[in-house]
Amino acid sequence: MEKKSLTKSGLLLCGLLASEGFVNSVRAQGTQATVAPDAAMTAQCTKLATISIPAKVITLPTSGAHVTQASVASANGSSYCKVTGVISPASAGAPDIRFEADLPFTWNGKALQFGGGGYNGVIPNTASWSALGLRSAPPPLAQGYLTFGDDSGHQAKDPNDASFAVNDEAMRNYAYMHIKKARDATFVLAQEFYGKTPRRLYFAGGSTGGREALTAAVRWPHDYAGVIANYPTQNFTGLRLWGGKLADALYANNSAGWIPSSLIDKITQSSMAACDELDGLKDGIVSNMQACRAGSPQRLKAFACPPGSTSSDCLTPAQLDTIAVYHDGYVAGPKVKALIPSSGGYNILEGAAMSVGTNPIPAEPLIDGQSAHHSARADQFMKFFIAKDPAYHLLSVEFDEPGPWAEKVHEVTTVINPGLDGWDAYVKAGGKVLLLQGNDDVSVSPNENTAYHKAIRTKLGEARADAFMRFYLIPGLGHGIGTFLINWDNVGTLDTWVEKNTPPPAMPVGYDTNSKNGNRSRPLCAYPSWPQYKGTGAVSDAASFTCAQGKY
Repeated sequence: MEKKSLTKSGLLLCGLLASEGFVNSVRAQGTQATVAPDAAMTAQCTKLATISIPAKVITLPTSGAHVTQASVASANGSSYCKVTGVISPASAGAPDIRFEADLPFTWNGKALQFGGGGYNGVIPNTASWSALGLRSAPPPLAQGYLTFGDDSGHQAKDPNDASFAVNDEAMRNYAYMHIKKARDATFVLAQEFYGKTPRRLYFAGGSTGGREALTAAVRWPHDYAGVIANYPTQNFTGLRLWGGKLADALYANNSAGWIPSSLIDKITQSSMAACDELDGLKDGIVSNMQACRAGSPQRLKAFACPPGSTSSDCLTPAQLDTIAVYHDGYVAGPKVKALIPSSGGYNILEGAAMSVGTNPIPAEPLIDGQSAHHSARADQFMKFFIAKDPAYHLLSVEFDEPGPWAEKVHEVTTVINPGLDGWDAYVKAGGKVLLLQGNDDVSVSPNENTAYHKAIRTKLGEARADAFMRFYLIPGLGHGIGTFLINWDNVGTLDTWVEKNTPPPAMPVGYDTNSKNGNRSRPLCAYPSWPQYKGTGAVSDAASFTCAQGKY
């Protein structure tokens, strides 16, 4: 099929090509009743398959984009035009960016961009809910949002595969460029389909998608009215170097630092027994994490092996070193501290299982799917982001002082980490941020994202930062899993904040999606406060809790 290339004049005229009935239906903002597509709508949708987008319409370097398929689809009671396309690279040899845009027939005039996960490589499900979004409400697409997402500029079945990063354009696409390129291409489709572009654009994602949300805000502050960043890998390079440091502790000296899962379970049980009721309720959720962490050193002493012991029920000095890395995080040595970010530790002794190993020890711990995933992803990072050599071995570098790789790590850091410099412009543009992190996360450090939030408040001033950002540290939540797997009205809360300038409620309600817990709910407490049981009332009801004040 011959592609229709869009020019500036073509973009201005395309709204006149739609039938009057179609234009009336898509401009019925504020009502989300399902519109059954008629012949005119179907024709307008399928016509998008002829579109070719010239490179000059996309802000960042490409060789243009084109639609591969456009057809009417339905999901969760919403009829929409499902469009898939390809954004071609600027340089020969770099992979395409593949994207999907879902354009509802009943449109509310706004758009929501979905983030990815891991090293990406697949298009997210843009017809579904946003990460941790309220499951009792329709997904954003069914609410009338134009939704879209992309694979970040390479195709891979395994989100642990970073081999794409040997190509510099693919690496930069993954780092940040795919976000803007997909946005620009989708806005062209919106102009063609509706006769106008979205009046509001939001971004929502978790993990890598959370980092992408923060990146969207700081790099393009005037494009994104609000973002939702769940457990973001915002300190990407620090996290990967920490994974290398963990590998050192785990696998050196014939894996002397490897900790059997049976011992991990005992440590976790001991910590849960000590910390569970610090919030006033024994329910398998540790809410007062600050008090729990304060008692960690003393509890750990009880597990230390006496000199000369060969018992498997205690921690050897090498295993204690592993726990120190996991609990305290990574700090670069003095020679490179200015170049390489540190990374906060994990709450491994506070009820969250340590994701450091299995029994038996894998024969190839750095690449085996059953090994510690932090080490595996650090290995991919060093091979493909830094050394550009698939034969490079992770343990050949000293992570305290990475020596010849320090400058390369710094270069990648400036490209991929959102950092702090763009937040002033985002505040001036009126943007809003919902930042959320789980206390029980063993993939992204809750302490690292807490430190990031503190750094933003320090840089901008507390009052100014608190006027545009809310940070929620959620007890019981892991990395998309957890004892308390929260879902809440994050998109609606953000939209109300942006559209009506109404800040989030003092205690938004989050619901547990674990079916075994019934309809359990808890309040989201803005950091540093945490949910404390009042002593009376149903323990499954958020109204029975208050937000107890913690310390920054």
